Amino acid sequence: MQSTLTIPSPTNDYHREHLLVLLENLQQFVGVDLIQEYGFSLDRLSEQIFDANFYLLSHNCAADPILNYGNRRVLELWEVSWAELTKMHSRETTKSSDRASRSAIMQQVAAQNYVTGYDGIRVSKTGREFRILDVTIWNLFTNDGKSYGQAAWFKTYESI
Repeated sequence: MQSTLTIPSPTNDYHREHLLVLLENLQQFVGVDLIQEYGFSLDRLSEQIFDANFYLLSHNCAADPILNYGNRRVLELWEVSWAELTKMHSRETTKSSDRASRSAIMQQVAAQNYVTGYDGIRVSKTGREFRILDVTIWNLFTNDGKSYGQAAWFKTYESI
């Protein structure tokens, strides 16, 4: 499941397997059930998440993690294509001057399995800055307990 994913589409079932890892870990660590909260149907779950009215993204578990999923709103907010997103190091979502604070929160997530209520400044591909608000970040593990990366979910942001 860690291989490079292609843009979500009906052909690849919108990366259902990947999204199930994200959703299962979110429910396990944070107690949030996005399926129930948003009334998603199981047969269209992955498509509904890709087109959802929130932001969901994840990165792999490499030493310098690379983003491996972002729903449509993430692509729009960061002003990137799927190909650009899935080549982007997670740290590159922030300006270099903000990377220390981002790194600190990611270390906290690694130690505690999740963090809620996080706010942080991010930057799009074109240099537009924005603050993501009330973010939940959590660790990802496969069913057999192997580290799979980290994910983030948030509903709002504000332009800076």
